[in-house]
Amino acid sequence: MIEIENISKHFDDTAALSQVSFRIPEGKVFGLLGTNGAGKSTLLRVMAGILKADAGTVRINGEVAYENPGAKERFFYLPDDPYYFPTATMEDMARFYKKQYSAMDRNGVRYMADRLELDIRRPIRTFSKGMKRQAFLIMALCANTDYLLCDEVFDGLDPVVTEAMKNLFGKEIHERALTVVVAAHKLQDLEDFCNEIGILHKGGLLLAGDMREKAGTMTKIQCVFEQDEPLMAEHPSIVRCHRDGYFTTVIVRGKKEEALENIRQRNPIFCREVPMLLEEIFMAEMEENGYDIRKVLQ
Repeated sequence: MIEIENISKHFDDTAALSQVSFRIPEGKVFGLLGTNGAGKSTLLRVMAGILKADAGTVRINGEVAYENPGAKERFFYLPDDPYYFPTATMEDMARFYKKQYSAMDRNGVRYMADRLELDIRRPIRTFSKGMKRQAFLIMALCANTDYLLCDEVFDGLDPVVTEAMKNLFGKEIHERALTVVVAAHKLQDLEDFCNEIGILHKGGLLLAGDMREKAGTMTKIQCVFEQDEPLMAEHPSIVRCHRDGYFTTVIVRGKKEEALENIRQRNPIFCREVPMLLEEIFMAEMEENGYDIRKVLQ
């Protein structure tokens, strides 16, 4: 388990992180969502023991990572722009990582690289941005650590390769209960991949948890009226209400039947319950906490 308790970090007068606290269970994929400058990379570096927090503690499996080589062997930190030696190939870097990670599977690197049509003997500096990201994702997975911390893990990958990498992640998570933390600034990169998601904004944690679980108490209702009906946001169970012409979408928390009765009293031509998108869950949760996710993530 990763336990983050009241982490704060300043750079001169700028608060990069401010009293951030949450927990990540074993064998889960946790997404850190936020714009550039929200504090995602700083938090990952603190978790990885690269930066020392000004206040608070981070424990990975009960151990503090900062200045703790034994703890650091249990996780692999993959930054947005990984370092590699100027003439290094994937084969060279796998050999280098083997010195830090005793369980590094060099044969696994060859196998995964072959599946993604990457030449492990070709200098990494000649790879495209997307190819470099694939190469280091492969090595991160093959390090066989218990935890994997990734910054902008799918940025620069085309949809086909992204799906292939997510499948590789899924296989590793299933087979060895790998715990993954992924930072991204696009909700689309995380919505079909993460078990839980946290939103960072200006160094603070706005929201964290299993969004699908939170959606269990919510219902999305779509309806059409003959006339331009007033919005129904005054009903206490309605979290969001959006109208586009005669077409109205309502998100209800809890008392669904009361909201449906309220809608039926207005004589809709059409009314049905539909599945909620993850973005809609976020928008509802954020608005209830006084934030507009569209402004937070723009």
